[in-house]
Amino acid sequence: MITEDELKKYLPKYLSEENYNNLLTELKSFPYNIDNRMYTYSLDNNIIYQGDGIKEMPIIDLANIGKGVKITNCLILSNTCDMDIANNRLFPASIMYAPIINLANYISVLQKQGVDDTKIKNHVTNLKQQKITQIIYLPANSRIDDSIVFLDRIQHIDNRYIDRNLLETKRLFSLSDYGFYMLIFKLSVHFSRIQEKVNRGSSSISN
Repeated sequence: MITEDELKKYLPKYLSEENYNNLLTELKSFPYNIDNRMYTYSLDNNIIYQGDGIKEMPIIDLANIGKGVKITNCLILSNTCDMDIANNRLFPASIMYAPIINLANYISVLQKQGVDDTKIKNHVTNLKQQKITQIIYLPANSRIDDSIVFLDRIQHIDNRYIDRNLLETKRLFSLSDYGFYMLIFKLSVHFSRIQEKVNRGSSSISN
């Protein structure tokens, strides 16, 4: 288990003392406190934040493109600064996001596939404790039921697609400091696994 001193090395330094201590307390209680405390509703209404839940985003399965576009709730994965409309650049920015999947529906699919009930129960327990690297578990709040997001099912769209003036009606939630830290940890493990155990060797130039 990671020690408190180890945790402190990786906590953001910009937090107030109160928020810093609250985040440290939450992380020390992980994974038995993954609940509504992962969310906040006190952020600026006109900014899209990394980890926001947004309604009515288009997704498409390229392997089944004939099924067309589906509109569904999604989790925003792009960095907050990269999505800032005021951040001028020489190329158009895109927003990366992944669909939010209702956990009960996911379980139903597993049952229809004939997966053993015990395996499903253990799988869901691991999901809820954030033990599965490519999936982040989103506990229920006032606007969503228990849900999951596959971090390997990412879509993207032009940054201007989401009207910032309508965010108040489009946003399902924003992540709290604790929830955001959890997302960053999951993204880091999923995309940057330093323990991949591949000996890549040093660079070489052929003559």
